[in-house]
Amino acid sequence: MSMTRKEFLELTGKAAMGVGLAGSGLTGLFDDAAAQKPAKPAKPFTLSAKAQQAIQKVYRHIEENKQRHIARLQEYLRQPSVSAQHIGIERCAEMLAGYYRDLDCQEVEMVKTDGNPGIWAYYDCGVKGAKTIVNYSMYDVQPVEEKEWTTPPFAAELVKMDPFPLVLRARGAINSKGSYRMWLNALESIIAVEGKLPVNIMFTAEGEEELGSPHFHQIIEQYADRLKTANAVLNPDPTQALDGSVTMSLGNKGIVYFELECSGTDWGRGPTQREIHSSFKAAVDSPVWRLLKALSSMTSEDGNSIMIEHFYDRVAPPSQEDEALLAELVKTFNVENWRKANAVDVFIDNAEGIDLLKKYLYSTTLNLDGIWAGYTGPGTKTILPHKATCKIDVRLVPNQEAKDIIPLIRAHLDKHGFTDIKIRQLSGYEWSKTSVTQPVVQAVLNVYQKNNIRPVIWPHTGGSAPFYLYTRPPLSLPTCGGGMGHGARAHSVDEYIVIDGNDRVAGIAEAEKSFVDILYTYAEWKTT
Repeated sequence: MSMTRKEFLELTGKAAMGVGLAGSGLTGLFDDAAAQKPAKPAKPFTLSAKAQQAIQKVYRHIEENKQRHIARLQEYLRQPSVSAQHIGIERCAEMLAGYYRDLDCQEVEMVKTDGNPGIWAYYDCGVKGAKTIVNYSMYDVQPVEEKEWTTPPFAAELVKMDPFPLVLRARGAINSKGSYRMWLNALESIIAVEGKLPVNIMFTAEGEEELGSPHFHQIIEQYADRLKTANAVLNPDPTQALDGSVTMSLGNKGIVYFELECSGTDWGRGPTQREIHSSFKAAVDSPVWRLLKALSSMTSEDGNSIMIEHFYDRVAPPSQEDEALLAELVKTFNVENWRKANAVDVFIDNAEGIDLLKKYLYSTTLNLDGIWAGYTGPGTKTILPHKATCKIDVRLVPNQEAKDIIPLIRAHLDKHGFTDIKIRQLSGYEWSKTSVTQPVVQAVLNVYQKNNIRPVIWPHTGGSAPFYLYTRPPLSLPTCGGGMGHGARAHSVDEYIVIDGNDRVAGIAEAEKSFVDILYTYAEWKTT
């Protein structure tokens, strides 16, 4: 269904929104003739004189304390916190709790979960009618292969890295301990200058994001009654690419990750306890071939269409707002960059342009992450394996639900005679979406506009994150992140974050200033 410009403004109540439709990426949404006329330049949102004066003072504080702020990044990044190997987890959690105490949070609590500890903290600015934001953080990082790094991954050394005069290289630099410490630097600067923040903040931190956030829901559930009184989730974060451009995502797909296993023991055929000599294949069934048959029954011959009954029932097409965002996105979308970055020559159905974007964002998946059985080492070892296993992930799009996936897989296997094949779910969470019309999104967009950046806006990403715990009931909070600054090589060798930028990319001081701008802009943004 299409809508007119007037209907859209009535629906969203954003006729006076500072960044305007042109800045929001919604140009081209409307079907009436008036909407096709060139849009007038949007008037930038104007902060109160008091806020502007405060911001200038905070800017100076950030500049004067740059070296101290760098040291704080180094301090945090030098503390290992590898969740996959449980290295330094408790100590890092205590360090982050200490940072919240440094902000004079009235509440700081370690939250017990069935896994790594979480952290809850609350900062009350003491201003009647002030907005309340929720802030997410993860303190865990990926494992490292130290010998592959140019400098030790937990030394947090300052080095020159072209095209930047100075970067900080460390595991977690951009994903996301370093970038988060920059946000805390910005908050500390505001408090140092003004005595208080312009908003209340509920801090929610976890130490298992790199494991798929299996217990983050336990943290949220303990404080749900408090959290649902907030106005929005705001996660300032460096988002600039190498060329200074910004990509902004308004959500993400969900995911279900599981294993399938076929064993001779459960099947009652083939080797039942151990691998046996391969000559027996002449007389003995193979669990490996059985698993392959089960897998092949789940998709079309080319592997691109899922043949599991009811799998597509809840898949929703792009919404009207999504279509508008896609129409803007495709104008700057470069498929060749995707090909080069992913070493892919041809996409499914030779898709290009908006068709490729829709396929990527709005198609559910059934992906084989890994499959193994028997001997895979060098040389030969002639055996008939007694079991075979594979790992599978399903990416969920609106309106799929994670709870539905495993029952659909189970029903398909049973229907096709594979009742013996085991399913072990390893992780899963739901998709998340926030409208571009939300005040928290518009406030972030306004700060980009102030910095002469018009971000490329994605309706959501093709990846997954646990933000559904905020955006879906019972909290139902709009969620947004953004800010100046750059870092890269997350999960990879020589991960870094920029300290001294160049003419396109902000350094640490400019990034922290953008976080200050975002906070004050949202604090004063009209929500009705």
